[in-house]
Amino acid sequence: MELLSCRSRFYQRFLFMFLLGHIMAASLFSHSADFVQARELVGTMRKTLAGQMIPALRGLPVQSFLTGNATLHLSISLQMRNEASLHALLAAQNDPHSSWYHRYLTPQEFTRRFGADPASVKMVGTYMQQQGLHVVGVAPNRLLMNVDGPLPAVERAFGVRIAQYRAESRMVYAPTTVPSLPSALADRVVHVGGLDSVARYRPSYRLHASAQNEQARTGYTPLQLRTAYGIQSLLQDGEDGTNQAIAFVELDGFKPSDIASFAGMYLPAVPKYRIILLDGATNVPRSNAAEVELDMEVTAAIAPGAEQILYIGQNSAQGINNIYTQIVNDDLAKVVSTSWGTCEAALDPSEHAVLNTIFEQGAAQGQAFFAATGDLGAYDCQNYTLAVDSPADNPYVVGVGGTSLTTYDQSGGYKYEKAWSCSSCLDGGPYGDGGGGGVSSIYSRPSYQSGPGIYSLYRAVPDVSANADPEAGYKIYCTVQLSGCPTSGWMIAGGTSAATPLWTGLMVEVNQYLAKQHKAGIGNALASLYALYKALELKYPAFHDITDGNNLYYSATAHYDLATGIGSPDAWNLARDLLAFLPDSEKT
Repeated sequence: MELLSCRSRFYQRFLFMFLLGHIMAASLFSHSADFVQARELVGTMRKTLAGQMIPALRGLPVQSFLTGNATLHLSISLQMRNEASLHALLAAQNDPHSSWYHRYLTPQEFTRRFGADPASVKMVGTYMQQQGLHVVGVAPNRLLMNVDGPLPAVERAFGVRIAQYRAESRMVYAPTTVPSLPSALADRVVHVGGLDSVARYRPSYRLHASAQNEQARTGYTPLQLRTAYGIQSLLQDGEDGTNQAIAFVELDGFKPSDIASFAGMYLPAVPKYRIILLDGATNVPRSNAAEVELDMEVTAAIAPGAEQILYIGQNSAQGINNIYTQIVNDDLAKVVSTSWGTCEAALDPSEHAVLNTIFEQGAAQGQAFFAATGDLGAYDCQNYTLAVDSPADNPYVVGVGGTSLTTYDQSGGYKYEKAWSCSSCLDGGPYGDGGGGGVSSIYSRPSYQSGPGIYSLYRAVPDVSANADPEAGYKIYCTVQLSGCPTSGWMIAGGTSAATPLWTGLMVEVNQYLAKQHKAGIGNALASLYALYKALELKYPAFHDITDGNNLYYSATAHYDLATGIGSPDAWNLARDLLAFLPDSEKT
């Protein structure tokens, strides 16, 4: 009994000292930020992530729930600092009366001023690891964190069940409820990409229906296109894109031999290019290789001296976010081209916010983004609802629409253009094919977008246009049969995917011309393009105003319209007009 009594007193003393130690520790750290954060992270107080339900799934029934331990790849977007200050900077960069007019930041300066709080990065990363997820990496601007983990851990970390839905003609997965995080983290996170598979980015090219095995059929050669759009005058002045670079967003690979064959027919040399692979992507040409080769060959046709930097990644929200984030953090190219887009309603509002932040960084660094508006006319969601394409809908991206070009003769002299549409081409949308255009349901109309014909309170697209009609398209060389290309290689392609690299090719030549004149580059481009459009007197007409045709719903009219924007380019005039609008480079 005495032995039991001694043991009892020992255990009582041990329990007392154990509890006292925990009470003292709580007292010591209860007022420290680390203790409070740790307590909240493991607690039950959670907060939903606003704006992370996808409009395209609204009202659809659950087909089944995902099961198993499949790995999900997530991109967690973190809240930037000093957002109001960034908006003020962006406005000043486009204000001719500001000392910041066309003065741009480096990626390092952007990160220092606007990147996420390092404490937020640490807290979010710690929580993900506690939940059994793996932090793969954090972007240099501290605004994007890549995380991998098994399905059960992902569902537990974000408080969701992930189910399958039938959306149009395919099965997709997405959370059944709004994702949440511990309250200490929720306000530090903007969006979690990769919880759904709804957004599927598609290219915007069309192949001529009867262009197989034909090199001499109708279809514009590089010289004809350059002549029609005033680009040949830039080349003759010495602007071929040398010492300039274009970054391309790509979701497929290409055959280098195809690019060499195209160059052998039309160019003095094979264009310079390099490949940057992301998220395990490879340069293996598959079903959409024709898009990549179209981008490269049209760009080389317009700006044969420019370097092409191809960022090839995965076709998912996470993959797209990673590509754009890499492009702005690398800042290797001042002109960026993408011919891949998705229906605006396929992205939840917070993913739009993520893309907007990335494009804001690009704008602050003086990068101009050009995006195809799609080839489904005014019905980008492939149904009977009016809709526009992302990212062309973004107010920091130049949306490129489509026209049908007619030249006077084989020399390529400009004669006539109308808005492109084909109501009998029913392989894409319910009403046919055509240049994308309309009004965003997400973004308000930006301040630069004003002038005759612009009436909407929301962002209107396209901004500009160029030839996209596959019946009078671009001669390209492609032998990837998985992509619909013939074994002979020569074919004719169109779509706003062709119009977009035409615009980006001429823009690097314009930047080269401006640099030779000791002028600042065009930077983000949108404010300058609309400034030219609104100018009461221009020495040289910079745009062809297109007044005929439609994009299956909106008609082309005098001045700005939702089928062709402010028009197609006269590149030589555009370059010379910009001399009067832009500051000297030594002042930037």
